[in-house]
Amino acid sequence: MADAQSGIVRYGREMVKAMDSCLTESNDEVVLLIPPNALDIPELRNIQILRYGKHTGILWEQLSLPRYLRNHPKGLCVNLCNVAPFFLRPGLTVIHDIMYKVNPSHYTTLRNRASRFWHMLQYRYLTWHEKRIITDSEFSLLEIQKHYPTARSKIGVIPCAWQHVQEYACSEDWQERYPFLRSGDFYFSLATLAKNKNGTWLIDVAKRNPDSIFAIAGRHYETAAVTIPSNVRMLGFISDADACAMIQHCRAFIYPSLYEGFGLPPLEALALGAKVISSNATSLPEVLGDCVHYISPYDADIDLDKVLLQQVKEPEHTLSRYSWEKSAALMLAAMRSCYTE
Repeated sequence: MADAQSGIVRYGREMVKAMDSCLTESNDEVVLLIPPNALDIPELRNIQILRYGKHTGILWEQLSLPRYLRNHPKGLCVNLCNVAPFFLRPGLTVIHDIMYKVNPSHYTTLRNRASRFWHMLQYRYLTWHEKRIITDSEFSLLEIQKHYPTARSKIGVIPCAWQHVQEYACSEDWQERYPFLRSGDFYFSLATLAKNKNGTWLIDVAKRNPDSIFAIAGRHYETAAVTIPSNVRMLGFISDADACAMIQHCRAFIYPSLYEGFGLPPLEALALGAKVISSNATSLPEVLGDCVHYISPYDADIDLDKVLLQQVKEPEHTLSRYSWEKSAALMLAAMRSCYTE
């Protein structure tokens, strides 16, 4: 949730765990191939975990992983996190969004521009090369089809889910670490000041609501030109247990993102019983339905008390649409279909 584990990594981790449970009575052989430095690997019963190769990072992805697949010619390469090796036989890749393609103005530093170039190269190659492309939402499906027509006949949606939050034991002593936060008296957000996450909107809203406290967890950077007001607490990375407690005790969870392929944090917040104030942009209305309070992420001149007076429905209907078990079954079916094509 608020630690260093991104939504994309969460998707991969929870998908693998759910597929492992689905394989209890299956003859499918699935191997989770990981680099030698991989940490915090889930315990699996039916999926073999194999540390392989000497490289890490992109070198492992582009050299070690293809070498393993070349030594196992009947294997299918399944990539759950946006990228895949070049020059390998076609497989299945999950492209969560194409933010690098559609939001070039969000990437201005040399490092960000290099990352954008790499991902756009991957988008073009994978949408042409792979047997199957999976994404998180109908919004992302339409975005990918629009910009990469070669994916139209082979793309499908397998969404994220929220059941992993049930595994968290919300910390009871969180206020000892954050004594400046009082239960029911602060707004909480998982956001950064990166452009797509729109953290600067939160800063602007906080300046217009000086009597309210705003707590922002997650990696904070790109802050040189931003003055953080005294009623904003930048928490950095915090534990899942503390994030869970803050979500349950906040006045509302705020998610003002400009662009999301799915939007996992507000769904997690709904599952934990929080009121949610969400951006009305991109995939978020599709994912969250009519049980959250929507705002425009481009207008910070708002009264949050009035926003919370909006009538919304209970979250049960929205939550019932998402299940890691259902998504894992769909993923396994997509993987099996690659062998018949």
